[in-house]
Amino acid sequence: MLLFRQLRRDITRRQVTLNVFQPKYQYSNLFFCKRRFSTAYEPIRHASATEASNVKDVVDHGIAKKARRGAKYTLIMGGVLGSVFIWDYYFNARTLSRNTRTVWNGIMLILDYKLNYDRDNLEKMNGVHERAAQRLLDVCKKNGGLYVKAGQAIGIQVAILPKPYHALAQMFDAAEPVSLEAIRNVIHDELGMWPEEIFVEFDPNPIGSASIAQVHRARLHTGEQVAVKVQRPDIRKHAKWDLLAFRILMRIYENVFDLPLTFASQYISDQIELETHFDHERENTERIRNHVLTETPKHLKGGVAYVPAIHSSLCTPRLLVMEYIEGAVRMTDVDALEKRLGLDVNEVMNSVCEVFAAQVFKWGFVNADPHPSNVLIRRHPSNPKKHQVVLIDHGLSIPLPPAFRYQYLTLWKSLFTNDTEQLKAVCKAWGVDLGEDGFGAQMMGSAVLLQGWSGPGGRKRRGASQSREMRGAHGGRHATNREDVNGSEKELTQEERMKRDLEIQKKMKETVKRFLQNYELIPKELIFLGRSMRIIQANNQALGSPVDRISILARGASDSLYEMTIRQPSSIAASSRLSPNGVAPAHQLVGQQSLVRRYLNANVDWIAFRLAIAGMDVAFGRRGLFWGLLWLQRLWWRVTTRLGLLPSRQERGEEKVGSAEGDFMQQQVMDMAKEYGVEIKESVFYG
Repeated sequence: MLLFRQLRRDITRRQVTLNVFQPKYQYSNLFFCKRRFSTAYEPIRHASATEASNVKDVVDHGIAKKARRGAKYTLIMGGVLGSVFIWDYYFNARTLSRNTRTVWNGIMLILDYKLNYDRDNLEKMNGVHERAAQRLLDVCKKNGGLYVKAGQAIGIQVAILPKPYHALAQMFDAAEPVSLEAIRNVIHDELGMWPEEIFVEFDPNPIGSASIAQVHRARLHTGEQVAVKVQRPDIRKHAKWDLLAFRILMRIYENVFDLPLTFASQYISDQIELETHFDHERENTERIRNHVLTETPKHLKGGVAYVPAIHSSLCTPRLLVMEYIEGAVRMTDVDALEKRLGLDVNEVMNSVCEVFAAQVFKWGFVNADPHPSNVLIRRHPSNPKKHQVVLIDHGLSIPLPPAFRYQYLTLWKSLFTNDTEQLKAVCKAWGVDLGEDGFGAQMMGSAVLLQGWSGPGGRKRRGASQSREMRGAHGGRHATNREDVNGSEKELTQEERMKRDLEIQKKMKETVKRFLQNYELIPKELIFLGRSMRIIQANNQALGSPVDRISILARGASDSLYEMTIRQPSSIAASSRLSPNGVAPAHQLVGQQSLVRRYLNANVDWIAFRLAIAGMDVAFGRRGLFWGLLWLQRLWWRVTTRLGLLPSRQERGEEKVGSAEGDFMQQQVMDMAKEYGVEIKESVFYG
């Protein structure tokens, strides 16, 4: 190529003519021509065969040299990558490959949503959801460890996620067991003895395998049956890198979606990492066991709740030995509860909610991971006809400081008594601006109760969601009909619905941004507390919502608020300034009140709180007025329809979406989510 370029320059500059059509020269030798230098300009002659062969040899030699050099570098690079892979797989517990897989899939997920998501095209929306869900599922399965916990956290939200994400629910209890040899080595490293030296019997088959550890059944030399919880060998090494990848991804999402998502990422990472320290779990277990044994509310007296005893002498940061619970089943196993144990599901779920209310409101120490495998049910040892709630796995337990707990109790009271000013005051202390339009207060109330809350003048619609579902089973279905402010129905066109929902979307996004404007003041405890509330709700739903979860929690909140007001913990007085202007009302500064005044205010607040709860139970409880009227309405409709006195809704061509008692706020959230391809089940608003 260089010779050809030189030839072109020579022809141009010196105006040399070259006859390429001479028959004695081969056309293939044109590019191997040689220039003769002389005083006169002469035509360039063609290279001889020998000269052409020499040039060709030189070119071939250069090509071969480059090929050998490329092969050498390829072999070196392959050797380096192979060595890194072998080191990472056998000596680094696949940490590098796991993190690379996480970052790569995270980037691809973001790009997929940014480039291909179109809320005006249902096919594209479903395609993006399916690809994203499959990526998350593959990452959780392949990486294991703490990624299984991430899968559990996502799977618990199946009621509000798009249908493709429902596959993540299979992450529950899906951790692959560790080999017996690895378990024996961990026990030996921790205690300096092999399992057969410590235990009379040690079952080689695990009775449970989770993301951080697996549990084996064993028997001590004293004859006592114990559960031995052994940490996975590489979980500590994985945890640090896994959580670093999590924080990096949160930072990426924050920049992409323009929302402050990293303000609590370090707190979340720290709490999850503490789960890998079994000495921390041992302390948590002993603390909650002490609460259960010595500070039990009156409705939990008699051993309704129980926490297994810990054998501290055999516990280490990677090993936990505790009392084995015989004959216990998961709280959501309806067949085992009713047929095998002969227990009442309603009573069981009622006790679970009461125990949870005591953790949150009374003890201030809540298990943030109360999924069904961590809440077991057995027959009561003293009374086989009764049940006993057994609480295990307290690695992710969050302490709630007294000041925060007092504010949270006040928040619940304000929601039930419709005290919007008090609600705003609590939120202001948390750095959350609810605004003056009432929309922010509705969103906050609905987020706390996990049900629709309509604020002053409205009602909490615990029955409305179920009533719509029941009516849907008798001919009604969701359509474009909506109620106006007067309760009458009007049909909206597709364009009107799009315009309305876009306005709702914009308003909700502005409200969320306003909520997080002062995110540094928001209590981090709300994150795991909200997660725990959602899991308890999901447990109730899994049993068919046999109890009114909100009423049970509210009664526990009223009793705990009364006790805290009477006892006046010192940490409350300095942080109970809840009024909008920064100065607490006199009856809220419990540290500045006399005992008599404090006693009177506590009783007045308790009575107001309980009357509000009773009013809601009478109106919307399971045996309340709302359900009675609904039953009469359904009975009247069935009788008149079957007698032919009234045409059915299908015959009338009506497509009704609820009635005047429907929760407009709740329906707004459901409709807005549907525009993004997210189908929110009505069941998420009850249970």
